[in-house]
Amino acid sequence: MSYMKAILQRYILPSLTGRGRGVGLLLPFLLAACSTTSHLPEGEQLYTGITEIAYGHKAGSKKGTKADSTGVITAVSKAYGTVSDLLRGNVKEQDLLQYMQQNDSLTSGQRDTLQHAAEVLTAATATAKEEVSAALSYAPNNAIFGSSKVRWGIPIGLWVYNAYADSESRFGRWMRNTIGTRPRTISMANPQLRTQVARQTLRNYGFFHGSASYEVLTEKKDSLKAKIAYSVYPGPLFCLGNIEYQRFTGLTDSIVQRTMPQSKLHTGDAFSVENLAAERTRLSELFRNNGFYYYRPEYITFRADTLQTPYTVHLQVRPRADMPVQAKNRYYMGRTRITVLPYGSREITDSVERRSISYRWGSEEGSKKPPIRVGAILHNLYYETGSIYRQRMHELIQSKLAGMGVFSNIQMNYTPRDTSATCDTLDVNIFAILDKPWDSEFEAKVTNKSNGLLGPGVGWGMTKRNALRGAETVNFKVYGSYEWQTGATVVDAGEDKSLLNSFELGASMTLTYPRLQFFKLLRKLNRRAEASTNYKVDVTWMNRASYFRMVNFGARVTYTYQRVRRFKHEFTPLRLDYTMLTHKSARFDSIMNANQALYVSMRDQLVPSMAYNFTYSRRWRNGHQRTILLGAKEAGHIINGIYALAGRPIKERDKHLLGVPFAQFFKLTGEWRETFPLTPRSAIAARFYAGAVWSYHNSTMAPYADLFSVGGANSIRAFAIRSIGPGSYHPANGKWSYVDQVGNLKFEANVEYRFPIIGGLAGALFVDAGNVWLMKADPARPGGDIDAKRFFKEVALGTGLGLRYDLDFLVLRFDIGVGIHAPYDTGRSSYYNMRRFWDSLGFHIAVGYPF
Repeated sequence: MSYMKAILQRYILPSLTGRGRGVGLLLPFLLAACSTTSHLPEGEQLYTGITEIAYGHKAGSKKGTKADSTGVITAVSKAYGTVSDLLRGNVKEQDLLQYMQQNDSLTSGQRDTLQHAAEVLTAATATAKEEVSAALSYAPNNAIFGSSKVRWGIPIGLWVYNAYADSESRFGRWMRNTIGTRPRTISMANPQLRTQVARQTLRNYGFFHGSASYEVLTEKKDSLKAKIAYSVYPGPLFCLGNIEYQRFTGLTDSIVQRTMPQSKLHTGDAFSVENLAAERTRLSELFRNNGFYYYRPEYITFRADTLQTPYTVHLQVRPRADMPVQAKNRYYMGRTRITVLPYGSREITDSVERRSISYRWGSEEGSKKPPIRVGAILHNLYYETGSIYRQRMHELIQSKLAGMGVFSNIQMNYTPRDTSATCDTLDVNIFAILDKPWDSEFEAKVTNKSNGLLGPGVGWGMTKRNALRGAETVNFKVYGSYEWQTGATVVDAGEDKSLLNSFELGASMTLTYPRLQFFKLLRKLNRRAEASTNYKVDVTWMNRASYFRMVNFGARVTYTYQRVRRFKHEFTPLRLDYTMLTHKSARFDSIMNANQALYVSMRDQLVPSMAYNFTYSRRWRNGHQRTILLGAKEAGHIINGIYALAGRPIKERDKHLLGVPFAQFFKLTGEWRETFPLTPRSAIAARFYAGAVWSYHNSTMAPYADLFSVGGANSIRAFAIRSIGPGSYHPANGKWSYVDQVGNLKFEANVEYRFPIIGGLAGALFVDAGNVWLMKADPARPGGDIDAKRFFKEVALGTGLGLRYDLDFLVLRFDIGVGIHAPYDTGRSSYYNMRRFWDSLGFHIAVGYPF
């Protein structure tokens, strides 16, 4: 780079002389721009990353000779000898599979043993490599997404630092500390310490003879820059042999024997320090859930023997001999003392005694009542005096008390009744401080809708905690937004020509109880459940200039119930939605008359409904996830039944309530999601969705919000939202044509392969398929009804790829969808029927995963 510096000094700098102080500030930066090593400490080299980490035989070739795996397999006469060679590292997994295919003399038991050994070795190696790679990784300057191997080509941070490294001016210090980045050197990477950590990591996962080394590779063009090359040789894998639980006595021994199937340690598995720690934790929690309050994981010890059998660890699990006496005692629940102080107070003013419970509180100014009713707290205490202490009960109570949402600080402590060695009673002390009673929030956002409307919105809300002294929460919110039409708009004469195309104003009020209201029997039988009752009313006023003004009123009651963590129930016994058009323009009337779907969805109507939603969610330790969502909703049946009892025909249409027709339909939805991990950072995710809505008796079509559509960032990503369906129907291009593209049947399937790229940046390859259909033929939408003969031809198909960047608190997503098959006639007869490739692309920017 010396020639670049010479050009700067000879040609560029003279031309800049005298052109102002601002240009002079850039001179140090330009002079230093060709060097990133000018301010390195004495004897240091600039760290530029690591090379690809060499594992296994590739790394071992630097330290020894490569094993002849083919010769080893040929020489092995018994399957169990092959297992031994496999775990020693003398045989590769692919060679083992070849051996199993070619050797017909193996019994089924021997094949199972070989297969299990290969799976154990593969899993242990993958986990160890992941951890070792993390230990050896250290990002250099200007790394791409935190990568330790790939850097940006323009090291601006280093240039700025070198340009102002010696500057004492305020501007120079600001540039150096704010924009500049201090050079990362080889000594800062500390490869010696990292290789020590890597060797210890290998031992932690059963590779007791593993080794790790490094080499500093100085760049040929610049001796002040260097990379680090790491070599890792795992060596043989040690597996667990005999596992014995010794010296547990009495009740603890019976607990251990009864729960052996839940043990984290199994004969034949790879030795793992993580599994040892998990077993200590399991035993400790097991004992604490059976009354042994003072038991701790460190009271469990292990004795390992690696000499008895090669590459095998025989294990003994024992309690510590010097364990405290208290840890050997079983404890029971005693008296309970509850202390509650209001926000900003530290003085106890009153108390009350209830059998074995003492309740003390500090009164709010001007009141002698307790700040929160004692019953609201007792509702979440799931024990009785004399019952056994259980850790899971303690954790559940802590979670429930914190989940009430009214305390800023809460502590639950246990104190032995006395100090004697035989004491077996714990008194409970609960100390809580109420959070501030009022909270306020303000939000501002910008929306860009699919119909071309763009504009800002604001919202303001107030929350009152502990509103009725029973941990209830009242929330009031007002919000508003206005939007401009971003495309060209032709306005009829005499109509509103304001640039303000539309605005929306709304308000809502919500009352939430942290329990089930009006279900006292259910509350007593299921006190440990996570439950809440939610009452909400809202009103929204929408104005669409040149079209309509509409008012929406809503009211609902919702119960949420979760007895088991995997299962969640949500029941809405009553929901009322009332829509009223307060103004319609001539243009809007013409659109309504020409479009039956829009007319039914936009007319004045009342939707009295009830709904039930069920969620099943499970996550396994290996990262495998499963979620099942089921929903059912009905509207109008009770009211129609009342009309029938009054003598009106049950199938009569357009019966009115409060002066408007009420909707009558039944809706079912189901969604299945599954994530299959392939490696610790890659997985295959799949989703299938199906839904149907039947409209009958009092209405011919469900409200627009309850119909189905496909397309968009979270659906079939090759197509825009509501741009396909129903069936093979494809409307003529028009401003309001997208409202036709909804149906009362929906099937959709998505599969996505997610994989890491660099640092927090990940990628995805996906395939999406699906469509919506009509249950009955509609002359206005030909081809929209479902037909078994046309079904597969009418399934839209798209593929694509995407990027995801994980910011820990949210995931930013960018997807490019590519259309493969459109369900409507495009003029092409082949299965790939997209007219033009560039027109078949869909671009989506979103937050979070699509499913």
